[in-house]
Amino acid sequence: MNLLAHLHLSTGQPVAMAAGNLLADFMRRFGATDIDPEFAAGVRLHRAIDVFTDSHPLIRAARRLIAPPRNRLAGIIIDIALDHQLSRHWNAHAALPLTTFVRARLAEIQAYLAAHDTPLNWVIRRAIRDDWLLSYATLAGLDLTFERVASRAPVAAALRGATADIARHDAHFQQLFHAFYPALRAHAAQTHAALAV
Repeated sequence: MNLLAHLHLSTGQPVAMAAGNLLADFMRRFGATDIDPEFAAGVRLHRAIDVFTDSHPLIRAARRLIAPPRNRLAGIIIDIALDHQLSRHWNAHAALPLTTFVRARLAEIQAYLAAHDTPLNWVIRRAIRDDWLLSYATLAGLDLTFERVASRAPVAAALRGATADIARHDAHFQQLFHAFYPALRAHAAQTHAALAV
């Protein structure tokens, strides 16, 4: 799952844990360290979500939908495709409207990070400024998302144009989301309970 799902799977959790779950993938890149025990628990939750997702039979089967040259990046494409589906079916999984939820939760995380000297402050400012999490809702937003990811490393350049894969297999990704996301939510809730500090 990508950023939107990680934030959604932190609903009801302390802001520090939500920050760790949301930003775990950026820690190594920016040389960030755990801020406090709740943040560290959020990072562990993020990793547990990723392991569950990547090893799930439905996700593994979906990797076959992505043709060369992007097939080696299928995991990233599927994660973003599922965030696209979450955006589209948000009201079935959340009490607050998508925009309200994202803006409020990111503002809480930004305020939390501002109290700490961490390079992750830059990430959250960019996520808010460029509406990263709201961009998953449209195909044009997915193009921007893939461009952003592709610009980070030459190996990811094949992600440019991956929106076409998502659009081509929209019905399959929609079925995949409806079959997989409830299981992921249950797994995240169990993991959160085990990690509670």
